[in-house]
Amino acid sequence: MVISGIYIETIPGQAYKAAEILAEINGVEVHHIEDDYKIILTIEAESINRSYEIAETFKPIDGILTICLAYSNFEEEPAYQNADVDR
Repeated sequence: MVISGIYIETIPGQAYKAAEILAEINGVEVHHIEDDYKIILTIEAESINRSYEIAETFKPIDGILTICLAYSNFEEEPAYQNADVDR
């Protein structure tokens, strides 16, 4: 499981509308909206690639200006589970 924290800025006055759309995306949880232009959310996905694919779906949402990855926890990422640690 990969968990990514995302910060999004929208056109002022459009955060709540964008957050409603974002919250409907599987794996996305909206945690906070501030000043009606800032959104904090997390993405939970099976892999890094899937997390990236989910974030890519944010781009066409009306009002979204900036999407920033704040953190990512991928200790259970399948690619890392198979890595040779005895090098």
